[in-house]
Amino acid sequence: MRIALFTPYSPEIGGGSAQLRSHLRDLADLDIRWYYLASGPTAVRKEKWKWIGERLSFRELISDLSARTGFLRGSRSRVREIVRQIDADLFWVVGHYEGISVAAELCDQGKPVHLTIHDDPFGTWRRSERYRWFQPLLRRTFPGILRRARSVDVTSWGMRNLYREKYGIPCFSVYLHVPELPALNVSKNPAEFTVGHIGTLYQPEPFRRFLEACKRTAAEENHRLRVVRIGCSPELDELVAANPAMFTSYGDLDESSAIPLLAACDLQYAMYPAGRKYELFRRTSLPIKLSTYVQARRPIFAHSPQDSGLARIVGPAKVGAVFSSEDESEIYRSIRETLLRSYPWQAFETLRQELMGPGQIEQLKAALLGGQWRGLPEGDFRSND
Repeated sequence: MRIALFTPYSPEIGGGSAQLRSHLRDLADLDIRWYYLASGPTAVRKEKWKWIGERLSFRELISDLSARTGFLRGSRSRVREIVRQIDADLFWVVGHYEGISVAAELCDQGKPVHLTIHDDPFGTWRRSERYRWFQPLLRRTFPGILRRARSVDVTSWGMRNLYREKYGIPCFSVYLHVPELPALNVSKNPAEFTVGHIGTLYQPEPFRRFLEACKRTAAEENHRLRVVRIGCSPELDELVAANPAMFTSYGDLDESSAIPLLAACDLQYAMYPAGRKYELFRRTSLPIKLSTYVQARRPIFAHSPQDSGLARIVGPAKVGAVFSSEDESEIYRSIRETLLRSYPWQAFETLRQELMGPGQIEQLKAALLGGQWRGLPEGDFRSND
């Protein structure tokens, strides 16, 4: 069976691509060709990666969804041309922006679709200055695609539970796959208090206050505060410019290079913002950086409301601390408490098995092949005892 994987982004860039690449390593026996939209082909050419054009503009995407819903006048021609270039027996589509239109077109043509949702589109569009005004188009399109798809996987337990309840669809959760925790042989600089951070920082202010609390912690121990920054985030650039000596920036790194740097840190920082604007996003998403943090096996400081998927995993799994306040004094106390606790290897290994183990790939493979994935063991949130 020929399977076409469609993404509206490059196979080389971003958390979604990393997640898919981790799955494809375990699906090597399936005939899967990856079709993608991007500004141009990937730097590294692979036989089963096929660039089929640039991404849709904002106007083109809104025009397509408008034509499908009758909400406004529009045209489906660009998406139909994309679908015309894809030939397969099963169409595996990531439902992100253009992916929603591509999945809708395939369903309209009666083609079998497996749908992957990495980011809830309502949560994504709600945070956008442009797209949020067009959420009625999503309400007329997205739920129908979920129900018409042959099978659906989502990126977190929180999203799976919500979608089963809200849309009545039998979806399952597939997170990034980590076959095993790596062997580590790193040493920490005893003169430093070190914090690690990967990728996006959704709001700079909570992190700024966290850093002020870290400065106090480091000063009390007569240590220098150093922040290991991996990847990029525009929200973090201003903080780096104001404190250049504090940050060691490494840019984009592959996971094998990032893990030893994080393993030498005292804390690893992850945050999801408070507020209604981010509520759906934080409840249904999981940061890809979590898999790297678990492999580094250093305590995770989850700066997030308690209702987030991140908090509901880090706290009960006992791989770090969850803290929702932005008060510097309270953050300082939480940092001190976190540093005094022990975080054994087994806690990280148990989380790897439950969230990132091979069972999810078995479900994904069964769904892609049209088999029975229901009834296979699934992980879920634990209570924070």
